Amino acid sequence: MGGIFVITFKDIELKDKALFDQYFAARNYESSESTFTDLFIWRNSDQLKYTMIQDYLCIVAKYRHLYPYAFSPLCMGEGTYDKVLPVLADCFHSEGFPLVLKAVTEDRKREMEEALPGKLIFCEDRSNYDYVYSTKELIELKGKKFRQKRNHINKFKKSYEYQYEALNDTNLSECLDTELVWISGKEGDESILEEKRAVYDILTNYRALKVTGGVLRINGSVQAFTLGELLNPNMAVTHIEKANTDYDGSFPIMNQLFTAKAWFHIPYINREEDMGIQGMRKAKESYHPVRMIKKYTGFYI
Repeated sequence: MGGIFVITFKDIELKDKALFDQYFAARNYESSESTFTDLFIWRNSDQLKYTMIQDYLCIVAKYRHLYPYAFSPLCMGEGTYDKVLPVLADCFHSEGFPLVLKAVTEDRKREMEEALPGKLIFCEDRSNYDYVYSTKELIELKGKKFRQKRNHINKFKKSYEYQYEALNDTNLSECLDTELVWISGKEGDESILEEKRAVYDILTNYRALKVTGGVLRINGSVQAFTLGELLNPNMAVTHIEKANTDYDGSFPIMNQLFTAKAWFHIPYINREEDMGIQGMRKAKESYHPVRMIKKYTGFYI
């Protein structure tokens, strides 16, 4: 993508982490896309690239054969979108595409509408709303609304010998091996291959990405693992959560243990979106989020 402004978009590489972290830290972002890790591990499947337009960090993407889109441009201060969005729109138009903005949160939507009145149309993107939970509730699972979760975990504890470990260089290789076993026979599924690459990238780069991981052994072998990081001072985000469902209750206990060990001191947990998958939506709603982070798709006109 280039156009009359001769803007060059670069591939996202690990060495770019410091730049992205600087922009993400400048404002109190809450959406799950607002970490370098999320962009890095999905950079291949989503064809993620970035550029600087004036002082704005602009990230664009193109999933498979769909139209390209952009995320909300990032700035170090309050910023005014009237300086950057027209340039970004011209860049898209020069390639024959409209400017579509994805994962726009309510505050960014308001700022864009104030900066460019009448130039943007927004529609809600329910499938990409993030689920935010109380850390205390996820750990304690108190009350009637969590009774089924408690029962599920108690049954697991009675059925299996288990051990929780923090992710380290030793059990990392076991996580990779376990993941390969889980996806064996599913290599023809493009989504499975995309997730495989994301899991590989986050595990093998977990120190450089500065993510926190937890591993669950059942009867001595790794059967679940999860990774996340701080999104802002009051919220952590879960990037990857994998578990062997042959062990009934492996997901609930992995969630509880990881939250208790890694994030007990952080008030909220963002467990990302449901992608419009009904089974995933039901599972996320069953943990009773304290709020949702609404997101919109914007169309520049």
